[in-house]
Amino acid sequence: MEILSKKFVILLEIATGDYYSITQIAEKVGITKQGVSEYLKKMKEENLIEIVGGKYKATMKGIDKIFSYINQIDKYLEEKKKKLNMIKYCSAIADDDIKKGERVYLFMKNGYLYACKKRESTAFATAIENAKKGEDIAITNIRGIIPLNLGKIYIFSLPSVLEGGSKAINIKNLKQEMDKKIKKIDKIGILDIIGKISLEKLGVKYDIEYDVINASIEASQKGLNILLIGSKDEARMAIKKIEEYNENAIKEIEYDVISL
Repeated sequence: MEILSKKFVILLEIATGDYYSITQIAEKVGITKQGVSEYLKKMKEENLIEIVGGKYKATMKGIDKIFSYINQIDKYLEEKKKKLNMIKYCSAIADDDIKKGERVYLFMKNGYLYACKKRESTAFATAIENAKKGEDIAITNIRGIIPLNLGKIYIFSLPSVLEGGSKAINIKNLKQEMDKKIKKIDKIGILDIIGKISLEKLGVKYDIEYDVINASIEASQKGLNILLIGSKDEARMAIKKIEEYNENAIKEIEYDVISL
């Protein structure tokens, strides 16, 4: 499902606007000129766009693609509307002593939803039970948008197994790099055995062991900073998955690669 993908936005702009340069398109959609150029190159190869009289235009195939996107979006939104109507209540962590019927403000902290009476935010709800600070609480009538910044993913790329794996790593250098990042990190994930053994040599515990890349992307969506560690092959796979997510995301997950 390519909901609001950059490719769709560019194609839609070309079909509905007057664009004669990559710069114009980049300024309109908020993507770098290099990024737009890559998308345009792919769309030309797919016969979705053409240049007529110096102007970018959508082909008939491109127009059909747009309507296909719109139909997908309509279907997607209808499904989500039905699910939203089904959500009568959800749970949060009480950040204050809260009484039934009180308005509470919502915010994310450490990847979890919190309800608070004193700290105002752009999202609020109604408590449907009493709760002490630190307890779980049921809330309903959720309104607004919960403020949330995406977390960042740090990827430690280590030698492959054929290059010696963890045995080829300068542990002192690895420790120095870990020490630079560790205060920024909320969770650590191992991408493979090489990452696991390397952390064990440092005496560092890890939090995520299975379905690590998807779990890390989800954690980043909840505002957590993640450190991933493993061989360069697994690191490349992690980068690929993050970039695939970013291609279709409204807000991209930032990531750094540290090669050791």
